[in-house]
Amino acid sequence: MKYPVAERALKKWQTERLEKIDTGDSSVHYRFIFVGSTCNNGGTEFKAHLHAKISEDHIIQKAWIEIPEEEQEGAALMCASPSSDPAKAQPFFEGFKKDANFTGSPLEEIILAEVPLNHAGCLCYQPIINQKWKMALSTMHFDLNS
Repeated sequence: MKYPVAERALKKWQTERLEKIDTGDSSVHYRFIFVGSTCNNGGTEFKAHLHAKISEDHIIQKAWIEIPEEEQEGAALMCASPSSDPAKAQPFFEGFKKDANFTGSPLEEIILAEVPLNHAGCLCYQPIINQKWKMALSTMHFDLNS
């Protein structure tokens, strides 16, 4: 498969940023650690976890983004956040936990789909989030086929 991400990056991310979480069934739950930065305030670094539960036939059963509590202070500084106060930004963070719109689709189909992309380091708008999902899902697919 021709990934939208360089294979060298996939190998590195597979080792450094990808974790498997036991599901107790035949599916695989991956957590991809994204290291990003805010789009304002000089680019404050934060981490987000992109989760995907993938069936053995490579259908995405569930996919969501989690901003860990210890990362919320930095993530609250994104321009789309309603407040730089993490407590007041909770509705913004909760919005990421909603199941991604590609749930139920084949993994390869989503990786290869043409979608608007934006390489900014934040998670403020869908084209930016699309880019993060391309990175994470490509790494997961690479791992499943290694």
